[in-house]
Amino acid sequence: MESTLSHYFGYDTFRPGQKEIITKVMNHQNALGVLPTGGGKSICYQVPGLMLGGTTIVISPLISLMKDQVDQLKAMGIRAAYLNSSLTQKQQKEIEAQLRKGELQFLYVAPERFDNAYFVQMVQQLNIPLVAFDEAHCISKWGHDFRPSYRDVIHKVFALPQDFTIVALTATATIEVQKDIMDRLNINKNDEIKTSTKRRNLVFQVNPTYQRQKFVLEYVKKYQKESGIIYCSTRKQVEELQEALAINDIKSTTYHGGLSNKEREAAQNDFVYDRVRVVVATNAFGMGIDKSNVRFVIHYNMPGDLESYYQEAGRAGRDGLNSDCILLFSERDIGLHQYFISSSKADDDYKDKMGEKLNKMILYTKTKKCLEATLVHYFEPNEKLEECEQCSNCVRENKTYDMTNEAKMIVSCIARMKQKESYSVIIQVLRGEESDYIRYCDYKELSTHGIMKNYTTSDLSHLIDELRFKGFLNEYDEILTCDNSVKSLLSDQVAIFTTPFKRKTTEKVNINTVEGVDRALFDELIAVRKQLSEDLSIPPVSIFSDFTLEEFAKRKPESKQDMILIDGVGSYKLKHYCPMFLETIQSYKAKI
Repeated sequence: MESTLSHYFGYDTFRPGQKEIITKVMNHQNALGVLPTGGGKSICYQVPGLMLGGTTIVISPLISLMKDQVDQLKAMGIRAAYLNSSLTQKQQKEIEAQLRKGELQFLYVAPERFDNAYFVQMVQQLNIPLVAFDEAHCISKWGHDFRPSYRDVIHKVFALPQDFTIVALTATATIEVQKDIMDRLNINKNDEIKTSTKRRNLVFQVNPTYQRQKFVLEYVKKYQKESGIIYCSTRKQVEELQEALAINDIKSTTYHGGLSNKEREAAQNDFVYDRVRVVVATNAFGMGIDKSNVRFVIHYNMPGDLESYYQEAGRAGRDGLNSDCILLFSERDIGLHQYFISSSKADDDYKDKMGEKLNKMILYTKTKKCLEATLVHYFEPNEKLEECEQCSNCVRENKTYDMTNEAKMIVSCIARMKQKESYSVIIQVLRGEESDYIRYCDYKELSTHGIMKNYTTSDLSHLIDELRFKGFLNEYDEILTCDNSVKSLLSDQVAIFTTPFKRKTTEKVNINTVEGVDRALFDELIAVRKQLSEDLSIPPVSIFSDFTLEEFAKRKPESKQDMILIDGVGSYKLKHYCPMFLETIQSYKAKI
């Protein structure tokens, strides 16, 4: 398993969750993997696909996603292809011939391809050990990007005669969506592997500015060497913002549903191949775009739900380097989404669910708590939380209210209760309220009953949330318990500060850089990658990610033996790509 990973992908160890998923697949257990964007979901079917032999079928929602994945695999010497409407009849026939001969290790198709009887008949004759559902949230009606064709293809896949394993992968699925996927794909609860949605290299920011265009122009000018995506809600806003960028001599491209397939493909390639640094787009852009060096994602408007926001924002920093995820929020955005929901032809249950999701999105823009922890809590309510200490809420300078004494009272109350309780019961006891349940549990006899009677329910919710988001309290199925870290609080080793209640604050915008990188050498390596990209017609980040190039610029390897020790350098890339980079590094060192 590790040797396959090292040989083809250049990594010595798996990322969290990857090995567990692959192990289940190799044991012929259907599995669901929920890994964050940039967490290496593709490897979870690519490694077992290579080990099992035959042809792995990958069901993928977008043509652009298929193309990027196939380009990546070919860049590593892996035989892969896709079948979709972008190919000519001649090209399709060539790929079908390769399939029949068993020459392809991976075949990417859209779910609609299974509507073609000729294709199904051909697939029935192949050696298929594995079927992967990429972007599996598209299966569920409750997912943010539901596609009926994705759900409808399931019974056609199950009707194939081969004895294959199924693996489903997604980055953005709530508990409800995860259960729906597992029910439909016959995946046992024990065969779900989830890792934290935390991505510490992403700096989340909410900026309630009324001068959105001015902010974007200043930001992009400041970071003009960096690649970024700016998402707008409407095509009109995309065009207006792109025009403003052009007037200010900022080169960019646009991507939205009103463009032709050829125009969209050209825009995507310009961005992926680093011919332009900035793309202004609607949410039609981005799924599966494997450009790992996106340094910022700016949302010009608020999305309608946190799943969409996290997936789009998560396209930043897939190489693990620090990147900004900025949400520019205006109250006017709310009305637009409310209109979308009310005018939808969906049933009332669906509209109610979308309304609930919109409310959670609005709360995200207004919370004073850690933004990363807020996102983590949304996707996995039971996960232990901690502040990221870098989002716009964590770095705000007016956390001046010392809540240490209140924190001790809350913790003491929870510790004295004879059983684990929910938010509401804890608040009732702290406020000195009475109920049949409180009398039954003898909570009225506690010394902490009524100890915070002068605080409102809203005040106490704020204080308890603060303790929860700082990791002093843990939550499981809405029940609160004290974390071991409360010992430092009770022994006066720490003080806890929060924002003064109901006070507005301002945010800072920062972009972070990695120290220790020789930037002059890094720029030369970028130029080499770009030239190699053009010569081979391979996207730049398919050759090496920015992370790998930064490691080159830090370590300045002198030989292939040095290079193979760096993450991202596999045997194929060592042979075909590394000589040019070694030559550049040696030439650079000779000059200094």
